[in-house]
Amino acid sequence: MSDTPMTVDKEGQKLPSGASFDLAKASAAAAADSDAERNSVFASLVSGDADIVGLVAYSIYKQNKHDWLVSFSRIKSREPDEGELSAYIIGESTPRRLATYRHLAQATLDGRGPEVSTGVGGQSYAQQGLGKARNGRSAPGSMPPTLWIGLTVVVLILAYLAARAGWIKV
Repeated sequence: MSDTPMTVDKEGQKLPSGASFDLAKASAAAAADSDAERNSVFASLVSGDADIVGLVAYSIYKQNKHDWLVSFSRIKSREPDEGELSAYIIGESTPRRLATYRHLAQATLDGRGPEVSTGVGGQSYAQQGLGKARNGRSAPGSMPPTLWIGLTVVVLILAYLAARAGWIKV
């Protein structure tokens, strides 16, 4: 057992005495930033406790923010500064973007939402679809573009031959 004096924070976690003050300051700073963001975005998306669509929309917003933070850190090899984070929040708080979050939330609740889990090689659903489109592969159950082009050419040739034979009048 350790001889280090322990304190208990407001969540009931045991912390070393010296660490509790630093943790409290860090928690307060994070809460202040988070509160300002939560108040604006959360209030814009969620109209009340029973607003399930708004709560799901806020969850989607938070997932996007997390993905942005991870991507930013990976690309820039650092955390975003206050200005960059503020710019992100402003961009995500536009009326059109908030409406998009609510639309995605409703679609998700209706069972029509995108599957956002990361799949093959850690790629998101959108990245996988973009990769397939770039490679000329289509979604399962649809015909490849070259097949559509070939089918169109065959139909046009048949229409031309039918017009020459007098079967159809142009």
